[in-house]
Amino acid sequence: MQAMTPNRQHANEANRSMELLTRIAKGWGQRAQVKQHEPDLRYDPERPDFLEKLLPFHMHPLYQALDEHTKRQVLAAGWIIYNEKTVAIELEIVSPACQDILYENVPGLDNEWAKEIVCETLVDEAYHLLLVKNANRLTRAHRDLGHIRVPQFALVRQMQQEQARHVADWAPMLVRLSTAVVSEIFISDYLHQLSDEDSIQPLNRATVAAHRHDELAHSKIFAELTRNFYQALSSAQRSFFAETLPKSIHWFADKELDLWLDVLQQLGVRHAREMIEDCREVNQVALDRVDYSGVVRLAEDVGILDTREGLAAFQRAALI
Repeated sequence: MQAMTPNRQHANEANRSMELLTRIAKGWGQRAQVKQHEPDLRYDPERPDFLEKLLPFHMHPLYQALDEHTKRQVLAAGWIIYNEKTVAIELEIVSPACQDILYENVPGLDNEWAKEIVCETLVDEAYHLLLVKNANRLTRAHRDLGHIRVPQFALVRQMQQEQARHVADWAPMLVRLSTAVVSEIFISDYLHQLSDEDSIQPLNRATVAAHRHDELAHSKIFAELTRNFYQALSSAQRSFFAETLPKSIHWFADKELDLWLDVLQQLGVRHAREMIEDCREVNQVALDRVDYSGVVRLAEDVGILDTREGLAAFQRAALI
């Protein structure tokens, strides 16, 4: 029997992937959190809003020396930032990528089942926005943080800067799609840091748990969508996507220290700049805080790591 060529093998995998996406789409009504009961919105002011270990400066002596009230405010700001990152991902990255698919701008995803599952995903994402905006509204009110404004996330800024560097008309779409794939694969692990945490505000834990329930499916959806569209890209587009994917991992893993400096200064935290600059010297990008193995496996499965450009890109990014 003649051995199957890599291209034919990947094409067959894409067909199986679309069958899986079809089954996921048909099950949306049973699994989607928007179809379930909303989290209880009662607030317990005695519980912290966020996990201290998730603050990028939590080990710094200047943070440790803060009084308990200030620490409580910083933790509340951490929860607000955590949720606003969700908002940024949904509005600036995932929703526009879904629109690209619906407008048939993404090769290989112009079939009706791909469009249906993308529409379901957009409904999920809109519900997630409602969840986190409600949670932030309550946190701001109970912690007297209505004045805090969260600046642009490095994840979004770096994606937009990369989009602006390229002249090909399809480049911005592929940069956004790469960032969406990485974000949706990463975010369930990102949310798991709080979804089972009993020490924090019960409302916050319930909000994250509801969000994560959907994102576990979204992670699989975007991986399977990638298996389909990657095979339909031109040679130049494949090389471009292969080089962009590891960059997106680094953007997601950024510690957002500039953003944190801005927020700490809004809170009036003393020595905020010194604390943040000390942390910047240690590590701007915390790859140890994200599990990127799923993206590496996906790159291997679809054939990205079989290419010279893809392998070199992942090696340059210190991901393999």
